[in-house]
Amino acid sequence: MIDSQTAAFIQTGVSISVAACGADRLPSMSRGMGCRASDNGNEVRVFVKRSQAAELIENIRYSARVASVFSLPSTNRTIQLKGSDARMEAFDAADLAVIEEHIVLFLEQVVPLGIPEGVVRVILAYTVDDLVTVVYTPSAAFSQTPGPKAGKPLD
Repeated sequence: MIDSQTAAFIQTGVSISVAACGADRLPSMSRGMGCRASDNGNEVRVFVKRSQAAELIENIRYSARVASVFSLPSTNRTIQLKGSDARMEAFDAADLAVIEEHIVLFLEQVVPLGIPEGVVRVILAYTVDDLVTVVYTPSAAFSQTPGPKAGKPLD
């Protein structure tokens, strides 16, 4: 569903938000701690903190629908991916390197914008036993970069 350029982009220093809704149609959201996309673009794995994502996890289990937004702070380039087959998986410690790289790349984005590194490190602090993985197949992809093409499907 997503091409190699989009897969590469979502695995950089982007800000990641993951959202879902439940039977009441009210949204829930959590910050993503990093992302891994498969080479062929058929699967996206976003890591979230269970302690901050309880409602999101419940809503994904209810509907299997998810939306993820990936926004690069230095340019505001933003992509939204949606999936209708989302599921929760246990976190694989092999993905710790993905999270650590994401934190480094995110710091490179936001520190020059005046956000103190210490604040970011507190926001992104985690324990391995608190991590869980949202896994889905992208079924729709949109540009959400501010401007005239916002909301348009990606080619």
